[in-house]
Amino acid sequence: MTKASDAFTVEGKSVTREVFDGLVSELAKAGQFKTTNGKVAQADITQMLNIMIRDTAFADFAETIGVEITDAIRKEVAASSEKDEQFSSIPENVQKLIVSLNEQALAMQSFKVPSMETLEKLYSEAPAKTGTLCLSHILVKTKAQADAVLKELDNGASFANVAEAKSIDPSAKGAGGALKNGKEACNLLADLQQGFDKDFMAGAVSAKAGVPTGPIKTQFGYHIILSHEFKDVKASVASVLKENPGNALMTGYITTAKVSVNSTYGKWNGAISTIE
Repeated sequence: MTKASDAFTVEGKSVTREVFDGLVSELAKAGQFKTTNGKVAQADITQMLNIMIRDTAFADFAETIGVEITDAIRKEVAASSEKDEQFSSIPENVQKLIVSLNEQALAMQSFKVPSMETLEKLYSEAPAKTGTLCLSHILVKTKAQADAVLKELDNGASFANVAEAKSIDPSAKGAGGALKNGKEACNLLADLQQGFDKDFMAGAVSAKAGVPTGPIKTQFGYHIILSHEFKDVKASVASVLKENPGNALMTGYITTAKVSVNSTYGKWNGAISTIE
């Protein structure tokens, strides 16, 4: 839980309201945030919180996954800051945040897809930790129908066959309920978070690999979600991570980390990695 004096906590590390509000105030004075009657818009506060939560989480994430901010990266960011004529006029606390974020971005660029052994370890802890999800689902209209589907699956029925026969999602036909990414069995977690219902994502992120999960109620009906076992999707996990492994894995870390936000600013929703 977040203390009254904290703006947020990430895995036990906190940033106080005094520090956060001071940073927002400085940015407003610098014209980065518009104010109405002296107040910064909630959307800007939310965006700033999301940035600072990610910044606070980076140290633990980097240690876990092996991302390193080298002396060369620090020198490159420092040199770039010195060339920026406006940088010296920015308040010191804002400077520190900008430098930290730029160093992280450079470190992420050089990060490669982890070994299959590392990916398997992360996946076994929670598939979302890999920054990917490899899902199939069955969508029905009522909870009673969803319960009946779960019973079939518990009795050994094939998930794909039941999806073909029972799912009302048109895309299930011919795909066995698989939520594919072109030819890939897996999707980047961030893409799913942006494109799918938040209640669906809550079920998808919490699902254990190989275990049908549900019923999950959304605006579309009731879902049974299957997060596929690593042995069946490991090649796809590695493949979809290739484009930007650092950011993808960071999304996985934030999604599964223990994050709490002071209710003054909203509520953290880990399934979609943002504040509501």
